[in-house]
Amino acid sequence: MIRIEQARFEQVPAMRQVAIDSYTDTFADSSTPENLKVFLESTYNLPQLEREFHEPGSKLFLALDETEVVGFVRLRKSNEVVSYLGENTIELQRLYVLTQAQGKSVGRLLMERALDYATANRFEWIWLGVWEKNYKAQKFYERWGFERFSEHTFWMGDDPQVDWLLKKKL
Repeated sequence: MIRIEQARFEQVPAMRQVAIDSYTDTFADSSTPENLKVFLESTYNLPQLEREFHEPGSKLFLALDETEVVGFVRLRKSNEVVSYLGENTIELQRLYVLTQAQGKSVGRLLMERALDYATANRFEWIWLGVWEKNYKAQKFYERWGFERFSEHTFWMGDDPQVDWLLKKKL
């Protein structure tokens, strides 16, 4: 049985492993090993994730199957889309589910928790970035009512990639 809980600081290493495993499973075929390594080491190193945990306006929820962390969602305040959506926004920065846990409603439960949090905190918009070639994730977000409104460059090592920016009115 999957349950969603607010993360505790001591769970950051388990969340980190989910991030590394799910990111690698999803993107290893579309990136060079060197770029993937640079990205993972810069983005998912433990000190960086520990700083993110304490970042003001950040919220981290974990999906657990018994005691094993199988997914997570990270929300954060960000000024990146103020010119499009105003200041009352929250970014769904990451929603990751381990490959072996997909198909068990983990993504749905994490999204429900993220939307509940955003609504309870009276945000007007929730938004996210998704790689233009991550069709599976795009379909998932489309089912939740997210719509494309812009794009930005996402750097995978030295490879510039395009992320679509998606929004949902709350």
